[in-house]
Amino acid sequence: MHVLTSLGAGGAETNLLALLREFDHQEFEHVVAFGGEGGVLEPEYIATGVTLLKLSRKPLSLRSLLNKKEIIRLIREMPPDLLHCHLDLANLVGLLAKKDLGIPLLMHFHGFGIVPSRILPGKSHMYKVWNVISMLYRYCDKAIAICRFQYQFLERIHITKKKIVLIPNGISFNDASLNKTEEKDKYNFISVGRFYPQKDHALLIRSFCELIERVPDARLLLVGDGPLRGKVEEQVKALGLQGKVKFLGVRRDIPELLVNSDCFILSSSWELHPITILEAMKAGLPVVSTSVGGVPDTVSDGGTGLLVKVGDQEALTEAMYTLSSDRVKSRSMGVNGRALVEKEFNNKDVCKKLEDVYREMLPSESA
Repeated sequence: MHVLTSLGAGGAETNLLALLREFDHQEFEHVVAFGGEGGVLEPEYIATGVTLLKLSRKPLSLRSLLNKKEIIRLIREMPPDLLHCHLDLANLVGLLAKKDLGIPLLMHFHGFGIVPSRILPGKSHMYKVWNVISMLYRYCDKAIAICRFQYQFLERIHITKKKIVLIPNGISFNDASLNKTEEKDKYNFISVGRFYPQKDHALLIRSFCELIERVPDARLLLVGDGPLRGKVEEQVKALGLQGKVKFLGVRRDIPELLVNSDCFILSSSWELHPITILEAMKAGLPVVSTSVGGVPDTVSDGGTGLLVKVGDQEALTEAMYTLSSDRVKSRSMGVNGRALVEKEFNNKDVCKKLEDVYREMLPSESA
């Protein structure tokens, strides 16, 4: 049984949905338990053939956990052989079920909830709460880290090394290949992400402004939305970049946008193992990124892209110039990236690794 906070379009929910399309449903039966009245992904989950179990009227929260007896009753009615919990609130549900029902517990750490608050400026209060809660995580049976950076923090909160399994995020390669259709005389950088402080779009715009003086035919496409979008739009206008920077908003055609771009760029101050980078590399794009979290696990500096220090405007500009001024090198890195992702970050392989963990945790007759 998988446990999710909700069936909203979050990273963990989208990631699990992709995995359910790849799992061996003959060997393992998958049930998805969640909080809330469904969500935008509910029809797609239903289409995979899995059974859905609603645990609460609203998405899981600390408040909803006060109704512990009802949640445990619902899980007991459809008793699983193993709980695979995704993100912190689901992990807490798993701990309750493990204690009351004795079910083996696998925690999957997709996000930053377990990372100490000192490395996340502006989030200190909430992350101090999670840091206290995370001390309970040592009682899981197995824990999945999605990058080496996260693996180290799981050890710091005293989850023993023998319990931790490193399984990076992956992407699917079942969809049809797309071909480039846009104009080829421009060099298009693309960035996909929410307009939040973490993404540091302000740094990206300043670097791009410097780049334009050296590469006038460069363009920057910004995909996403968020509370800081207005400020970034004002910054673009103040720098006179309206004709060079395009705000595309939330899009459903990101694969097409990627394949018609030339380079993916990420200026974040912190990340774990972003799937957007994997999608960009799948589309054959080189990556320019800050060297944060699990990004170096995916992007080989000088091989599949270029990595720079967090907040280093000059280095970010120079990396963008290096690729936009040498399209042969840019395309070569993109080809290398596509090959690397298909070999090492394919969802088929991720599912096999997860199924190996299931077999290790389950009695043979339960699989």
